[in-house]
Amino acid sequence: MAGDINRVTLVGRLTRDPELRHLPSGVPVLQLGVAVNGRQRDDGDNWVDKPNFFDVKVFGNQAEMLSNHLAKGRRIGVDGRLDWSSWEAQDGSKRSKVEVVANTIQFLDSRQDTEGGGGQRELDGDHGVLPVERTGRMAPMVEYRTMR
Repeated sequence: MAGDINRVTLVGRLTRDPELRHLPSGVPVLQLGVAVNGRQRDDGDNWVDKPNFFDVKVFGNQAEMLSNHLAKGRRIGVDGRLDWSSWEAQDGSKRSKVEVVANTIQFLDSRQDTEGGGGQRELDGDHGVLPVERTGRMAPMVEYRTMR
């Protein structure tokens, strides 16, 4: 159907250190885990955090670059699309999952912020945003800076 939209935007924290692998073709793939907290009322009508966990993949040269800059606890923004895959497990059962394939990753804190520091990104144009081209090649990285 024309007009379908497959787009996801997430803001959350990395649940683990990113894992860099390579496809048989040699293309780098970075696998991330992102936790995004939602709010909901519990049985006592109190607001509580409800964590949601997402698997995110980044392909191409950007995957290698990000593997050097991201670590567990970093706050990031992800813009991408959902990708469904299925396979047959070793025991013969059918498995499937939905992952986010990132188009852009945005740093929302500095490395020091994950260790108790503070700061926010000042974004001018594309500063702080690392686009992933559809070809799988990384666009030139742009600088970002912290506001104090």
